[in-house]
Amino acid sequence: MSNSAQPPRLPLAFQLKAFLRTVPPLLKTGAFYFPLPHNPKGSLEMLRSLYRWRFAVGSLVHVDAQRYPDRLALVDDDGELTYRELDEMCTRVALALMARGMSRDTKFGIIARNGRGIIVPMAVKGLIGSEIMLMNVGSSEAQVDGIVEQNDVSFMFIDDEFIDRIPKDRKDLNVVITHVSDPETRNKVPSHWLFMEDLAKENNNGTFDDFEFKPEQGRIIIMSSGTTGLPKGVLRDEPKLPNSVGAICERIPWRRNMVVHQSASMFHAWGWANVLIAFGTGATIVTMRQFDGKTMAQQCQQYGVNGIISAAFFLRQFKDELDDNPVYKLGPFKFIVSSGNAIPAWLVRALTHRFGPVVCNFYGSTEAGLTSIATGQDLTMRPDSAGRPAMSAIVRIYDDNGKELPAGEVGRIFACEDSSFTGYLNPEDKFNTIDGLFEIGDRGYLDREGYLYISGRSDDMVIKGGENVFPREVEELVGGLPGIADCYCRGVQNDEIIADLYLYVVRSGSKVSEDLTQEYLQKYVRENLADHSVPDKVIFVDKLPRNAVGKVVPREIDAMLGKH
Repeated sequence: MSNSAQPPRLPLAFQLKAFLRTVPPLLKTGAFYFPLPHNPKGSLEMLRSLYRWRFAVGSLVHVDAQRYPDRLALVDDDGELTYRELDEMCTRVALALMARGMSRDTKFGIIARNGRGIIVPMAVKGLIGSEIMLMNVGSSEAQVDGIVEQNDVSFMFIDDEFIDRIPKDRKDLNVVITHVSDPETRNKVPSHWLFMEDLAKENNNGTFDDFEFKPEQGRIIIMSSGTTGLPKGVLRDEPKLPNSVGAICERIPWRRNMVVHQSASMFHAWGWANVLIAFGTGATIVTMRQFDGKTMAQQCQQYGVNGIISAAFFLRQFKDELDDNPVYKLGPFKFIVSSGNAIPAWLVRALTHRFGPVVCNFYGSTEAGLTSIATGQDLTMRPDSAGRPAMSAIVRIYDDNGKELPAGEVGRIFACEDSSFTGYLNPEDKFNTIDGLFEIGDRGYLDREGYLYISGRSDDMVIKGGENVFPREVEELVGGLPGIADCYCRGVQNDEIIADLYLYVVRSGSKVSEDLTQEYLQKYVRENLADHSVPDKVIFVDKLPRNAVGKVVPREIDAMLGKH
């Protein structure tokens, strides 16, 4: 095992084989539909755009404006945009920013929720070739200040709810407000700050020909969700080949002109990837800035959604809304994909019972990229599986001494894929590799048929009574019980030797939830799991603090309840 600053890379022969294997599923999506013969000029413009910017967001939006100009491209909190309107907005904003000094040497950051406020800057990045930093919406003012200082960031795109994150003494920082939720925002911010909606209305008489013909593309930097200090910057490039997209479409049945609801956060690698696939296939993206299960159900019905990109926590709320209000007429869905945090088997079964075998699970990481995908059929038979390794990935399990483990044995998960990161922004940040594969940070195993199972995060594992315990097993068991709206389990190291297991439970408010007690839940776990998995303490809370992708933030539990 080595501790390295050099990112792992797939062998060239494997990459070539993966590319050839991904061609059929890519063709099946209809993504490469050209409007010949009835619009030859549009076809030529599409080819020209792909040559200039390849698969960048701005390029794909422009291509779709030639193919489907009047088709809805985006539905968000600010309304509806056709592909023609979105293309025009991206072009105008990019040209207006170029007039203010933005170039391919510019570095800019974004703190924005799902919607045009993040999609338009993504497009601007590709059209101009600048370097982009996608920051977590939970970033603090100190973290933003550190990122701006260390990386010479000159532009910042930000939703108005995050204006307090802009360092007060950064007078030379060009700030662009991407979304306005407070009518008083214009009166609160400095007069030199810009508003994206104003830039989109500027009549500068510019056209696509005013962009550099084939700009050298700056890096995509995804800032990790660090809780203290500066977040790690994970470096990625604009996709040059569609290997990863083809590997995704081989398991997830994307097709041309779908209507997709995306609640997966777009400031993460997985969210960005789905924006690319959606625009690559001419889909309509339906989204919202703040997730709400009722709004999602209404949007799915109103727009005829037939694909969902989400996370387990959001899908649970969606399911609960449908259970409480069975009047919605939804589907059929081609897929419902969960990623970001583990989807429990009971939720897979519930969604499969309602919508059929369409629930898929995407597993990967910001650094390693795509690792494995479980199809709808996979999860019907193996609802607790993360699926088989993607055709573009190599996945292996190693023990703590760096020895590869046989099928069925739990160890550390290592992987590498075509879209794996190109390094960390800070070269002093290191990571573990074995045989050219990156350590993801999870533990799990591969069964004899090649299916991957995730036991939990390596640092979440608790040694209790001499046995290894993964809190996730407890969450999956009790999460589907009647009366439980949400739950979270973790190990608490009370001293250097003894670790306890704490289970946090949110009651649903129903009659049956009133009867839930610590003794009942401990007995239920004891009857279904090993003795060492029984929670030492069950704590009932009003809600669990979760971040934008639905993951519980442990430090906020400590702050909420007082450190245990």
